[in-house]
Amino acid sequence: MKNWLTQVTAVAFAVATLASCQKDEDKVTVTPSATPTLTASANTLVLAQANGSQNAITYTWTPVKLNLNGTAYTKTPAVTYQLQLSKTADGFGYPAIIDGGSGTSKTITVSDLNTALTTLGLKAGTATPVFARVAAVAGSDAHTFVSNPVPLTATSYTVCLPPAGSHTWSIIGTAGVDWNTDLPMTYNCTTNTFDVTRNMNAGEFKFRADGAWTLNYGSSSSTGGPVVVNGPNIAVTTAGVKTIKLNINTLTYTIQ
Repeated sequence: MKNWLTQVTAVAFAVATLASCQKDEDKVTVTPSATPTLTASANTLVLAQANGSQNAITYTWTPVKLNLNGTAYTKTPAVTYQLQLSKTADGFGYPAIIDGGSGTSKTITVSDLNTALTTLGLKAGTATPVFARVAAVAGSDAHTFVSNPVPLTATSYTVCLPPAGSHTWSIIGTAGVDWNTDLPMTYNCTTNTFDVTRNMNAGEFKFRADGAWTLNYGSSSSTGGPVVVNGPNIAVTTAGVKTIKLNINTLTYTIQ
């Protein structure tokens, strides 16, 4: 009986081993016919919070074409892309990642790029070399293929937030666009003011909070000074690029 059980066990083990080998032989090998090649629209950037919504850089890459066990796919699996940023060309173990979608290019805003650079621990205000690469992720098994690293020298900024509970401030009027269009102001942590710099028309404007007339400030002076609630429209006598600052603590404004 003991010999019979031993023989049965040996046969079962052999069958299991054979099945395992067959599974190994059936494994699919996915390889790219060409890895992606990455290019960038810029190699040096100085970022500023005031330009947060503007485009900073565009990365473009060649699409990945895949082979299945050495033969080109007749039906290509879904491929998505990631832009990865690292402080060294060979140190992408813990990169900052920006979703690249399924296309072959990605335009990154100043704000999003600054967030990625902050994730890497870059010192704000200092020009620092970083590297970007694109990673192609293919199919449900997440086969990943990466491009060449592309250098970028970037100067990031420290995100400045207004004091808790602050209103959002804007200017409105014909000196900007018209009396229906608010031009947002950005809080300046250095001067503790809400600022806007833009090309102004000869016309009038006022400051208002939260895009409504519930709280607004005006002034009888066109050169800066005190502002008052529901005060007069502020005149801009000559067109041109102006920097306007509103200090809520002192209820004053400047225009240069």
